[in-house]
Amino acid sequence: MIEVTDLTKNYGRKEILKGLNFKVNDHSITGFIGPNGAGKTTTIRIISGLARPTSGIVKVFGKDPWDNPEVKGKIAVIFTNLTYPQENTVEEYLRGFSDIYGVDPSPFIEEFSLTPYLKKKLSKLSSGLSQKVQLVSALLKKPKLIIADEPTANLDPKARSEFYDKVRRLNKNGVTFFISSHILSELEKIITEVVFINDGKIVFSGKINEALNDSEEEEIYILVDNQKAAMSILKNARVDGGYIIVKGNVREIVDILDENNIKIISLRRSSLDEAFKKFSNI
Repeated sequence: MIEVTDLTKNYGRKEILKGLNFKVNDHSITGFIGPNGAGKTTTIRIISGLARPTSGIVKVFGKDPWDNPEVKGKIAVIFTNLTYPQENTVEEYLRGFSDIYGVDPSPFIEEFSLTPYLKKKLSKLSSGLSQKVQLVSALLKKPKLIIADEPTANLDPKARSEFYDKVRRLNKNGVTFFISSHILSELEKIITEVVFINDGKIVFSGKINEALNDSEEEEIYILVDNQKAAMSILKNARVDGGYIIVKGNVREIVDILDENNIKIISLRRSSLDEAFKKFSNI
């Protein structure tokens, strides 16, 4: 679907991308994760055919996306903010896309509950509604690939949850997603693969389970009813707030606590945020 090889991008003397290598597989939901300024937006602009690389090879559907109508016809890009004339109404905006692609927007307008807002100007929409409108306009294109650059950055938790529910449904219907974000708590619940970028370099690329569990001994976060007793029997453990962090095999740790009549209230493995810090040596 997407293949990036030795990709670099310079702006003047500043090197933004420093030899990126990664793939995005067909039918995946791939998270593109890194801090602000890591190079996410620049990479997305190049993949989307909106910017040229300084060097390296980028293939989308097997072809160079730069100035390529065939590639652009198969992808849709969602940005943090709407970039079209803000004085247009929602109806004018969507009807414009409908005329271009020959697709009736009415079913999507109904599905995304946009009917009450059709006469509203784009400039007056909340962040959540703006993202809904962008997603509907993307779907009118019937894309095989949707690229989203920080799509939930300005959304409240409810709107973020609704957005990712739509992503799940569309992915089940065959749409591939490449989503950049630095808000990881919701993203890690839906992605199948992940690419970590830091300081213009890829520090990990692969399946999410490989990122979260790259060895037999992983960091486990445990909340128990008797923290003092648990700390006395667990080796190499440390306290972080109410949680105990211990490195080891999950089953063995659970068995040790059970044998000592210590009740586990909550247990979780490493999160994407912790995995990113590990691979970035932060």
